[in-house]
Amino acid sequence: MDDPSLNGATHRHALAGLRRINWLSQSDRTVWKEILRQARANSGERPLTILDIAAGGGDLAIRLASRAERDGVSVAIDGCDISPTALGFATEQAAAAHCDNIRFFQCDALQQPFPQPKYDVVMCSLFLHHLNETDAILLLQRMKAVATQLILVDDLRRTRLGYWLAWLGCRILTRCHVVHIDGPMSVEGAFTSSEALGIAAKAGLAHAVLQHHWPQRFTMSWRPNHRDVNAG
Repeated sequence: MDDPSLNGATHRHALAGLRRINWLSQSDRTVWKEILRQARANSGERPLTILDIAAGGGDLAIRLASRAERDGVSVAIDGCDISPTALGFATEQAAAAHCDNIRFFQCDALQQPFPQPKYDVVMCSLFLHHLNETDAILLLQRMKAVATQLILVDDLRRTRLGYWLAWLGCRILTRCHVVHIDGPMSVEGAFTSSEALGIAAKAGLAHAVLQHHWPQRFTMSWRPNHRDVNAG
């Protein structure tokens, strides 16, 4: 999936396969719980602004928009990705789902400015494992610079069980050979939970909270000033 020589048709096939895998993981449910807690703690009437970094095929942003509509929460979601193919695919999927509150932009998350200078929620899913430690720290620092209320990172855990679940799941859920190779390799390149928390601390996200969820993934959250939103 990171290969710049990957042709458009193969890339889109891989994105479709990943969409099925992400649906099975139900990561959107875990991520939405944290966003909903934040939304309920807000007193303002404007939409909650969300930046989804490395949005890929847009499936997480679309599912979050659907959950927001179901729960009566107004959101405005910007998704950014470095790949024009992924952005085209994501835009088509959002249009098909009638999500007019999602926009997609091309952006190198490690170097270029984000679409807006500030967002209430800044998140990334299945991106951290593509980075080495230095770049992962830089990404979290850049997320911290634009997030006003909440940072969320959802990603793979590097475990033996996670590797074999990825190997099996990728072969059951898609025929795309790129996903067959990319899935297990992604787990091999992922961070352990303790490594992820260590990277967060180095990036200035003290007291980040990490929770595990199916299938061998984690969601890490951090709030500026460690505001308690549980009362909402």
